[in-house]
Amino acid sequence: MRAFVVAKDGTTDDLEGNRIFFSFQNFKEQVCVKGSCFVCGAPHSRKKFNDEHVFPDWVIRRCGLQNSKFTLTNGELVPYTTYKIPCCQTCNTQLSAIYETPISKAFHQGYEGLLKFMQDGNASLIKAWLSLIFLKVHLRDFKNKVVLDERLKLGMIGDHYDLHELHHIHAVARAATAGVAINDNVFGTLAIFKIESSEDDDGFDYCDSLTGRGLLLRINDIALLHILDDCGGTAGMLSKRLEVLPHPLSQLQLREVYAHHIAANVHIRNRPVFRTEVPLGKQPQISVELPDFELHEYDPSVFGSLFAGVIGTMIAHIVVDGAKGDEALEKIATGQVSFIFDENGNVRRESSGRGH
Repeated sequence: MRAFVVAKDGTTDDLEGNRIFFSFQNFKEQVCVKGSCFVCGAPHSRKKFNDEHVFPDWVIRRCGLQNSKFTLTNGELVPYTTYKIPCCQTCNTQLSAIYETPISKAFHQGYEGLLKFMQDGNASLIKAWLSLIFLKVHLRDFKNKVVLDERLKLGMIGDHYDLHELHHIHAVARAATAGVAINDNVFGTLAIFKIESSEDDDGFDYCDSLTGRGLLLRINDIALLHILDDCGGTAGMLSKRLEVLPHPLSQLQLREVYAHHIAANVHIRNRPVFRTEVPLGKQPQISVELPDFELHEYDPSVFGSLFAGVIGTMIAHIVVDGAKGDEALEKIATGQVSFIFDENGNVRRESSGRGH
C-alpha cells in the first residue's frame, strides 16, 4: 500500500521522500522565490543541478536558434541557449524521457505525423508538455526585472503575478514525474495548425497570456495552440466562429486564432475548480469540478485588445483600411478587424496583412 506524509500546509511526500504535491505556499516560497528545483523542490545544497532550458534544446537546434536571442517583456534580449530555470540533474533527465524524447520524434514526422501521434492517444502528453513550457517561461520571470533601468526598483516580473493559476499549471506539468494521474476533464483545449512557411524568419514563434491562460508555439510549419484551464470550454464556444479556417494559416492569421481563444477563455464567468487528491492506498490524481459554463457578455474590445497585444513586430507590414502602425493597432483593438474573414464573414483566400 502506497502511503504519504502530509505536512501542515498540505505539501505531500511519499515515504521515500518524493514530492507528490506542493502546497500553494510551498510552491511560492521554494520554487518561485528561492529557486529550488521546480520539479522536486530540492535546494541547490542537496542535489546536483544542470538546469532546464525553457525552450527544449531540440527545438533550439531544429529552428537554428543557437545564436539567436529571445525578447523578454521588459525588452531584454536573452540567448535561447542560456534561457533556463533551476532544475536538478535527476529531474532534468526525467523530463527528457517523459516529454522531449517522444515529442521530438513526433515533430520529426512533420505535421501529419504529429497529428497522428496526438490522435493515437498522446494529446494529453502534448498538453502537459505545453503546460510545462508555459510554466517555465513564467518561473523564469522571477529572474527578469520589470524594467532594465537600475534606478527604478520595481523588482522582478514574477513578483507581480497572482500565482494561484500558475500553481495549478505547475501541478499538471510535473504530475508525470510524481506518479500523479490527471483526469481527462482537467486538460484544456488543444489545436494544431499547418502554417505557411516563410524565408524571412527562423521558423520559431512563441507567445502566451497569463490573463488568458493560453499559449501559442510554432516550430517551423507546425503550430500548437493550448488553453490550459478551460477544460475544453473555448473549443465549444468557438466551434462555429472558427469552423472553417484557411489551410495553411499565415503567421498573422495564426495570431488572430490565438487571440480568439484567449479572449473566449477570459469570457468564462464560473471557472473550473481543480484539486490534487491523495487517497490512502490509491494513486494520487488531479481532478476537476466542472461548472455549467456561464459567460460574461461578449465584449469585442477584449478580443481586440488581446489581438493587438500579440501582433508584435508584424505590425510593420499591416494595413487596416489604409492605416498603418499605431493607427492600425487602434483599429485592431476595437475587435472589429479580421485577417481571416472578409466583410461578409467569408474566409479570405489570400493572407496579406490587410484587414477590414
